[in-house]
Amino acid sequence: MLDHGALGPVHWLEPARGAAYRADPFVLPGTGLLLCEEVPLASGIGRIVALRAHDGSFAPVRTLLDDGIHRSYPFIWQDGGESFLLPESSAGGPTILYRITPDLRLQTVTTIAPGRRLVDATMFRAGTRLWIAATDLEYGTNDNLCLYHADHPAGPWLAHALNPVVTHRRTARSGGTPFHHAGRFFRPAQDCSETYGGALIITEITALTPDVFAERIVCRLAPDRNGPFPDGLHTLSSDGERCFVDGKRMVFDPRVVAGKIARRLTTRPRTLRLVA
Repeated sequence: MLDHGALGPVHWLEPARGAAYRADPFVLPGTGLLLCEEVPLASGIGRIVALRAHDGSFAPVRTLLDDGIHRSYPFIWQDGGESFLLPESSAGGPTILYRITPDLRLQTVTTIAPGRRLVDATMFRAGTRLWIAATDLEYGTNDNLCLYHADHPAGPWLAHALNPVVTHRRTARSGGTPFHHAGRFFRPAQDCSETYGGALIITEITALTPDVFAERIVCRLAPDRNGPFPDGLHTLSSDGERCFVDGKRMVFDPRVVAGKIARRLTTRPRTLRLVA
């Protein structure tokens, strides 16, 4: 991908026409499982599910998070033989880091940046420290990247001195698992300059300390306009042998439209009019 600036051949799994859609695939190494966001069309509230490959597709194995709060972007981080889950939960409050037990139970480790509403939080190690890169909704939805750092998953997690370190819609929002290659360190980002999740940008982080941040764009991974998902690429992750991406295709579904209208009507704020 880095050499050619393109994904190359992709084996797309055609989604079944059903009651939900899935997005944000992340590999749980050593298990054969793929974690993703699953959104029922009726409610529009995401949950985190585990899938396993079966007969050329992925079949649901278990639901990890389904508590009435919209959950998405189930980022997975492994450290010291342990697996951690860092899902987005900005609709219901702060970002919580969980430890994943061997039987797929979740144990709360710590709350990241209490009082902040973070989206697409992505965890990685650089140098001697752990880092989390996320978009802070206080600054905007797609146009900022904030960093937090710690020396242990349990924290304390400290804000980068320059937050937000990125303020451009083309590279701000996290788009998958950062990775090392040929002695360099790369970060997938969502290109939201034209539309949300329109493409992926791979950047190289060239400087990172608690007081310094610098990166440069290496390539842009655009969707195949002639393929089955021509409208966007959203996330990128890997298990060391295969890369997983999710694509976007715009379709009209009256059930989705009806559900959105119903939710807006039920959550519409009431106003009080005073008449003299």
